[in-house]
Amino acid sequence: MVEIDEGLCKGCGLCVAFCREQAIELSPAPNSRGAYTARVLGGAVCCACRHCVVMCPEAAVRLLRVPDP
Repeated sequence: MVEIDEGLCKGCGLCVAFCREQAIELSPAPNSRGAYTARVLGGAVCCACRHCVVMCPEAAVRLLRVPDP
């Protein structure tokens, strides 16, 4: 599962561009700093390729391990 820290995200869009599953988008509305931050699409499936994590210059993207059911 992908987690994006909106406090660190500056809305550069690199995570969106490199997401193989197209599971990340930029918010349609700016935050209080005026940045269109990245967010994970609801219901999106992450393949855990880590491209978004590696490409983020602000280290705002993390990949979390989901516990097995």
